[in-house]
Amino acid sequence: MARKSKSETPAPDHQKKPISSPPPPPPEPEEEPTVDAEVEDEPNEDGSLTPEQREQKRLARKPNIDHLPDGTVMLDDGSILPLFDVGDRIVVERLASCLIGLPWLDTRVYLVQRINDDTGQVDCIDPEFHHYACVGFKSPHQRFKLAPKKGNPFAAPKKVQPPKQELAPGEKKRRGRPKGSKNRPKEIIQQERQARKEGKAA
Repeated sequence: MARKSKSETPAPDHQKKPISSPPPPPPEPEEEPTVDAEVEDEPNEDGSLTPEQREQKRLARKPNIDHLPDGTVMLDDGSILPLFDVGDRIVVERLASCLIGLPWLDTRVYLVQRINDDTGQVDCIDPEFHHYACVGFKSPHQRFKLAPKKGNPFAAPKKVQPPKQELAPGEKKRRGRPKGSKNRPKEIIQQERQARKEGKAA
């Protein structure tokens, strides 16, 4: 009986190497979502506002206090002093110092109770909510304004009307157009009257 060489002898099943399948193709990279600038501020599908729209709506409630006199003054040496005293009403505009961009936080009307000139701390009472409040006139994130003793400090100032010219003794007040004002030409007035008559007849 002829011998078979080791190369010709079939290997047992447990020694056979499994046929390796080709590796799967790498997954395709997912496309990053893009934000369209034109539709960024559109409401969500459920009708709710986007964060940008909510912030714009909140900032629209910010009152204007530029017409009020300043509540602090900076001296030549850089020190800041208050221009208000205990018992005065002040308006304080605060910024959110912990957020990027220092957005507007709130604007409140306070009644001053105590003032610390060294630290800048001002102890106040909020007359609207009836609670204690603490602010600092040396803080770069707070703006102080002087409020009137009564009334709404956020109301727009009234326009100052020019004083009326007093009449000289014996002079009567004249009626009609003042001197120097131009009257319309008679031809234009007649044309307007004729147009009105034709409109009524039609």
